[in-house]
Amino acid sequence: MIQRRTTANRKLSMYGFDLVSGSHNFFALLEFDITDLRTILRERRIIGEGGSLFAFMLKAIGRCLEEFPEFNSMIDIRKTTSFDEVDISIPIEVRRDGEIHNKQYVIRNVNAKSLKEITGEIDSSKHDEEDGKGLVFTAAGQRLIDALPGKLVLWFFRFLLKSHARVKKLSGTVFVTSVSMFSNAPGFIIPFAGGPKAAAFAIGSAVKKPVVKDDEIVIREMINITAIFNHDLIDGAPAARFINRFRRYLEKDFDRLM
Repeated sequence: MIQRRTTANRKLSMYGFDLVSGSHNFFALLEFDITDLRTILRERRIIGEGGSLFAFMLKAIGRCLEEFPEFNSMIDIRKTTSFDEVDISIPIEVRRDGEIHNKQYVIRNVNAKSLKEITGEIDSSKHDEEDGKGLVFTAAGQRLIDALPGKLVLWFFRFLLKSHARVKKLSGTVFVTSVSMFSNAPGFIIPFAGGPKAAAFAIGSAVKKPVVKDDEIVIREMINITAIFNHDLIDGAPAARFINRFRRYLEKDFDRLM
């Protein structure tokens, strides 16, 4: 048996999960055909104008949030805040002192950036030691959290969550995670999401599978996506309209985001 001290990074995750437990979420498990989209992305990369599939997903989510601003909002018992800019928070892995660490990176104002710019920003963020998004995400901040009693840390985080502007600064307006950056296994991800934000998304891997298209069985590239909506802010009908628009960008109108 090997027993090790729980790292500050894992403690930070555990405190975060405690904060969002009991959230009023509902989930949509979605499957989209991205065959034509991937063909276009590959062609654009050949001429140096493309971006990654993940970057396109972020761009599509950002555009939908802009068109449906109630999804780019936060809520608590006293107030609701809507934001003009879409700031997307993503998890990335960085290597530090020979070990792999998880950290949060926020892509600011994603709708003002091209696919190529978003892809480059994601790649460069993996090599940044500190991303400057607040004390709690720095190495010094994590050491402080490691030394404090758990109840005090939770009080501090609850204090941070009271300000929606502060939440936006530290962790963006929406959270998007993806296993496609680390694995090509098929299936859906059900992430642990919550807090004041209206929506979050988990992107699975793209896999080839037989589907029915125009009454024929054909092989297409499909992707599984889980959409998480905060029922305190979002009801079923608006969520359905959001999903329909998102699907249209992935399957038909992807050229509008290139």
